[in-house]
Amino acid sequence: MKVLFIGGTGLISTAAARRLVEQGEQVFFYNRGHGELPAGVTHLVGDRRDFQTFETQMAKAGAFDVVIDMCLYEPPEAESVIRAFRGRIGQYIFCSTVDVYTKPSQRLPIHESDACQPAASYPYAFNKARCEEQLMAAHDRGDFAVTLIRPAATYGDQGQLVHPLHNWSVNATYFLDRLRKSKSVIVPGDGTTIWVAAHRDDVGPTFAAAAGNA
Repeated sequence: MKVLFIGGTGLISTAAARRLVEQGEQVFFYNRGHGELPAGVTHLVGDRRDFQTFETQMAKAGAFDVVIDMCLYEPPEAESVIRAFRGRIGQYIFCSTVDVYTKPSQRLPIHESDACQPAASYPYAFNKARCEEQLMAAHDRGDFAVTLIRPAATYGDQGQLVHPLHNWSVNATYFLDRLRKSKSVIVPGDGTTIWVAAHRDDVGPTFAAAAGNA
């Protein structure tokens, strides 16, 4: 297969790309050229938010069997993707997020068919949900087949610690610091909130397994 990652240098995408390269697939990254490339990957340089240039570059790059989009965050980007790939790819895989599910949850574990109406006050999740709607409309029209994957917090051998051990708002590991000092750990609410964390070597191969899977 000919597989294009939009993005490609993050935790999940590097693990997915490594698996696809090992399987003998032809893998391309399209990004601004700021990160390191895994072995066996062909690099296409550009900025997906420069919509006209991006769409022209994609037309020149030819057809792809699979596009895996790791950095689609806002509805205008989804509109550009639909223009760029309509009728020219076999499958489009969108890296969404578990945050699209309506909160508070009505049941646990959440099922993928549960409601996805995140609050507008949380733009990251709200915009991801809007992008899902646009992409599934393209799927229903027959523009290209769409697969949605909604990872939870992902950690690995680079970047920050797994979320429950890290206060991202101030970039500090105060949870670990309190444990070392034998102090109580402060949790939000009544302590029953469930937070899911997944390792990149579990999440990445999920994307690789979805590629080309009818």
